[in-house]
Amino acid sequence: MINKHFVSTFILYVFGFFLLWEWLRPLDQITHTGQIHYFVMFIAISLLLNMLSVNGWLRGLIKACTILLFTYSIFGRQDFSIFVWFKGFLEDVYVNIKFLFSGNINDLSDMFRTLLFFILLWIMTYLLTYWLMVRKKIFIFYIMTVLYVGVLDSFTIYKGEWAIVRIVVLGFTLLGILFFQRLLDKEQIQNRGNLLKKWVIPLIVMIAASVFIGYASPKAGPIWPDPVPFLQSKADNVFPRKGGMSRIGYSPDDSKLGGPFLGDNRVVFEVRTPTKQYWRVETKDTYTGKGWEGTEESIQGKFLSGEDAPMDIASTTDEPVRKASLDFKITYPHIVLPYGFLTVHGNEDGYFKYDTGEKILSYHPDDSPSKLTHYEIDYRRTAFSLKEMRATYPSQLNSPATIKYTQLPLDLPERVRDLAEELTKDHDNWFDKAKAIERYFKSGDFVYSQSDVAIPAEDQDYVDQFLFDTKKGYCDNFSTSMVVLLRSAGIPARWAKGYSAGQYNGETDGKDRIYKITNNDAHSWVEVYFPSEGWVPFEPTIGFNNLTTIVNDEEKETTAPITPAIQPSKPNQLDNKDNLKQEENKQTKKKEAKSGSAIVSDLIAKSKYILIGILIVAIGLGAWLYWQRSKWIPHILLWKFKRKNDADTLVRAYEELLKQLDRFGVKRSIGQTLREYASYVDYHFDTKDMSTLTQCYERAIYRGDVLETEWESASELWENLIKKATG
Repeated sequence: MINKHFVSTFILYVFGFFLLWEWLRPLDQITHTGQIHYFVMFIAISLLLNMLSVNGWLRGLIKACTILLFTYSIFGRQDFSIFVWFKGFLEDVYVNIKFLFSGNINDLSDMFRTLLFFILLWIMTYLLTYWLMVRKKIFIFYIMTVLYVGVLDSFTIYKGEWAIVRIVVLGFTLLGILFFQRLLDKEQIQNRGNLLKKWVIPLIVMIAASVFIGYASPKAGPIWPDPVPFLQSKADNVFPRKGGMSRIGYSPDDSKLGGPFLGDNRVVFEVRTPTKQYWRVETKDTYTGKGWEGTEESIQGKFLSGEDAPMDIASTTDEPVRKASLDFKITYPHIVLPYGFLTVHGNEDGYFKYDTGEKILSYHPDDSPSKLTHYEIDYRRTAFSLKEMRATYPSQLNSPATIKYTQLPLDLPERVRDLAEELTKDHDNWFDKAKAIERYFKSGDFVYSQSDVAIPAEDQDYVDQFLFDTKKGYCDNFSTSMVVLLRSAGIPARWAKGYSAGQYNGETDGKDRIYKITNNDAHSWVEVYFPSEGWVPFEPTIGFNNLTTIVNDEEKETTAPITPAIQPSKPNQLDNKDNLKQEENKQTKKKEAKSGSAIVSDLIAKSKYILIGILIVAIGLGAWLYWQRSKWIPHILLWKFKRKNDADTLVRAYEELLKQLDRFGVKRSIGQTLREYASYVDYHFDTKDMSTLTQCYERAIYRGDVLETEWESASELWENLIKKATG
């Protein structure tokens, strides 16, 4: 016959499992977390082990092995052996622990994040067991679950209507059962099984009926508008976004710009290159008042791997050819290009196709584009002549490039054109006019923001709103506005997009540097056309620097202006020497600090397997000590209470004895009184010491006897029982 206590405990754990499951259900919709079923299975296994009261060290070992097995199932399927994968797993853990201590949270690998999430679930199942079986109170966890689902339902794409129904049923059932168990424990009522059945069945029926009536009843509409669109902008009602807030990263659709976006630090590609530069994907020609579209007239062509590419981003300088090696973590069919691009080396089986209308290059193994995970690019460092660019004047307005790349909507607000005229009226050449407009965006009137960004209304121009109303936005706002102002001034310009230079991530064995480019590095900027130089990049966005090299090759004036008669006083030579010494000392200290940190880093790198081994040994030793705690803790207790005889000694010693008996395996049943438990202990050890000691304890607690006197007579009994519980 099945134990009724086991059945009630099992019911509590089942309801607790489903309540904790509600925390995992939204993850596949609001995050990039996959393989959710592994986390659900781990919760079930952990709660089952807790319910069966498996020995602590064995329970921990099983959970740790389960985590490793599930992590291998998610990330190690490409490895032939779990042992080969486990070696890489330890290396990954070691590297990511260094990232944690250095504060580089964004650099943590997906595998390490998964490990941390498993550990978090381990802690959650322990807390859930504590709330269910020890405290018998679940109200705080229930309220947290309701708030969690409510916030996600309000501010994300997750729909929580049925989740709330499930949580109400599970939560109120648990609250009712646990309240009844606390009542039985308090009143020390026996024959619990029949009473619990009589309590639970009506409780479940009442909850189910209440939920059904509440869900089926007609409900009034919301009094307040949906908070997310309301907080973002009232214009979201005109241009609703699919799935709510946009996520940063490359997207080919730029027809409707504006609105906030979420950051995304996933790595798109890593590049090994000797120079730092932007990586262009495409350019757009036609501004619509809401966004950008490519031109319909285009020339398409193709070339093989390693052949010269007829792209308008190519370099005309005599600089040496450089190579960039790109490895992609998130693949796209397009090829990213540096300025000065010459050719690309990829898969020899296919060909590369370019489209001058979309200004984009892609790889084709057949008639359809495909994605490459690795390719290499040949390029030259670009350098533009300042003299040639300043020699470009408005008299060249009739060139084909000027006509095509000065297109603007007919309904562009006149105040945009007036602003362009105001900014460029003091300059006579295209370069100085372009620099004046570029400087305007960094004058202090504009604010860079990714979250508080408006969307233009139906009758509102995107650039006009940014320039005169909000003056707050990100790269798309700044770059589009500069292109429109340049075109308003008669200067041919276009909108370029791709990725900024990324983050420096070390060096290779040679002279190349490694840069990591994430979705957060997706960027847009401006290209201005100069007949003699081609397309020259400009950077108006606050917080970004133009990496373009401009050679100042203008002729110097033959007669320099006469210097003023009053020369500045020369500084004292002794002061100069002191300053030089101070600078040398500073540089020496910096070098010493740098060399010291480098030595520590090298030592850690060389000894990482030793450190991992020490960590494993320490964990094993800690686990063994925890497993053997019932044998060594009594010796500490004997030493602790040997010479003590204060007012609280008997009470504290008796409580420690109860804990030791529980560790030893002589456990106290739920609802069992101290005298009943003392009789059980005496029966187990074939003695009467526990009953006598319990009487002393009760006299000291309830009758107010002098505790020092009680301890003098009870200390020998306590020592005998502690020694027996040592095993």
